[in-house]
Amino acid sequence: MIDVSIILIGYNDSARLSTALASLRNQSLRNIEIICIDDHSTDNSMHILQSAAMEDSRIRIEQLPVNSGGCSAPRNRGLDLAQGEFVMFCDSDDSFDRHACRNLLAAAREMQADLVVGAAERFIQETDQRKIWWPELHANDAVYDSLQACPELLYDTISVNKIYRRDLLLKHHIDFPVGLLFEDQLFTLKAYRAASRIGVISEVVYHWNVVRESEVMSITQSRKELRNISDRIEINKLMDDELVNDSRLLLAKQVKFLRHEASLYLATIFECDPEIGEQLASTLAEYCRTIPVMAYSEIRPGLRIAMYYLLTGDYHRLATALWWEKGGGVIAQRLPFTSTVAECLGRDSEWWLDYSALHIHLIPFDRRRYLNTWIDERHITTIDFLGDLADDCAGELVFVEKRLGALGGVPLVMIDKEDGQITWQLPGNSVSLIQDRGINLDESGNVQLEIRSSSNVNRSPVVDLTGSHIGSDFSFRSQASAGCATTFTLIGNSHRRLSWSASGLARGFGANLTKLRRKLNTGFDQRRATIELPTDRPVFVYAPAPLPTMESRITRFDTESWIEEFGTTAYLLVPQENFTPTPLRATYAYRTYSTSRRAELIAAANYLITDIPELIEREGAIPFRLDLGAARYLLPALSLMPIDSTAGLYEVVRELI
Repeated sequence: MIDVSIILIGYNDSARLSTALASLRNQSLRNIEIICIDDHSTDNSMHILQSAAMEDSRIRIEQLPVNSGGCSAPRNRGLDLAQGEFVMFCDSDDSFDRHACRNLLAAAREMQADLVVGAAERFIQETDQRKIWWPELHANDAVYDSLQACPELLYDTISVNKIYRRDLLLKHHIDFPVGLLFEDQLFTLKAYRAASRIGVISEVVYHWNVVRESEVMSITQSRKELRNISDRIEINKLMDDELVNDSRLLLAKQVKFLRHEASLYLATIFECDPEIGEQLASTLAEYCRTIPVMAYSEIRPGLRIAMYYLLTGDYHRLATALWWEKGGGVIAQRLPFTSTVAECLGRDSEWWLDYSALHIHLIPFDRRRYLNTWIDERHITTIDFLGDLADDCAGELVFVEKRLGALGGVPLVMIDKEDGQITWQLPGNSVSLIQDRGINLDESGNVQLEIRSSSNVNRSPVVDLTGSHIGSDFSFRSQASAGCATTFTLIGNSHRRLSWSASGLARGFGANLTKLRRKLNTGFDQRRATIELPTDRPVFVYAPAPLPTMESRITRFDTESWIEEFGTTAYLLVPQENFTPTPLRATYAYRTYSTSRRAELIAAANYLITDIPELIEREGAIPFRLDLGAARYLLPALSLMPIDSTAGLYEVVRELI
């Protein structure tokens, strides 16, 4: 008897079909059959399948007479043809791990399970990221007597990372619902409930390719289609019917819908045009009103607040709440959240809008996320959501490179501050560069608004809701040679946050003269050029331990407040990737240095501000490390207790100078 029947389906996917088919033919388990169901393709798919079948007798092919418009009909036809003890499924745009069949079959027999779930690895092609689908479910191998023993399995309802005993499917008449998208969820739920034992293994068995920017969006990625959301809801109604006599599982499934599906569609509403967004919101709200209020008590506060505005039809406040829930923690209104509706689903608005568990008032200033919105050619607004920004706080539009930090800035002028909103005026489009180097044409980054209040610094993204500033240019005087950029050009993304890319081209006699002068002055090895330090003031070097990730420590050291305190009495050297925009008088107050020259500068300086373990016990060292939140666990442990506040550091520096 055949061990495993693999059902491969596809439609007009000849570019990827060969890869999927090869992953099945190369399975380490050889006693398999490969049933290929073509959904009436018009491309070269059938030729690829027929050629493979001539080489491999395990392959069987059938083409549907008309295109079915989904995955259900071809999978069901494959089930009709299957002869194996177990069944698995594969889509033409994905692939199996080489040992997928062997690992799943071995687990099913060892665990005496009717169904075994393996790990699926999602591959995001645009970012080259690989992530396990619901990794917490696959931390360890496990076996359960029923779905009730592990309701969390409801979060893994894709059909392709599992092996099913074929007799189980036949006995309980389990197949895919024809004519509906998201057919996996109902199929897998029925299989979970019918299985007498369910196994889970940690091995990756399925490679799931996700192409977010594909010209033809996949079903999962095309949430903006109204049919998409209506089919998702229809499938969930059928799942509700399946669980109607099991209140515990039904509640778990409803909580899962809110946390996952509803959250996905809220992101779509947040990103798409308002008119389409309202249609999606109305369709989603109609179903969500059938979910009992106890399910809403199990979701995070930000999502609960957004769902409340969705349920009450307050789409303006919904948009505001989604900045917080889907916009990276950005709070888009003066707190607290408000409503004109007294109650919903039997609970008052205070219950729905309660965010006290998040302790927002305790978020450190540098970790807050302000909503900075470009409203016209010369004005940007900031929502002061806690109402505690000082009247004399300063703002600057900053162009930040992802790895190296701030490259340049444009100081802003505060022209109004009332009702929880600050309005800034942009004086012009001329950027003052911070880093003393050329900006390369392949560089890019994001646009942030830096707010300096007392000795604290915050940087938050700048958004352009209308898209009217995309393409705008900000020029700068390049100190670099010919061939470097002269302009930051604004670009946008799906979340409406502004980014920039370097453009323009430094040309002419002046630029080439700069290039020649640098070559003559520094020689081939520019790093060996002598650094002249002032002798009339003590010199401090700031040398923080690098984070072992792409996370930056940009705003942790506030050069602006340092200059206010010690600009005329001390000189500061700061690594290039760890500084904030400079005022005009910074040229005599501090300068930046390349980390490749750190040892040289430490030897020449009077004092060292650092949290590098091997340096903190040196003579003249000041142990200093601001609280980095969760990122502090990525830094090396210190034998000495460091100073953890700017005020504490300044107190020590005053004593030294």
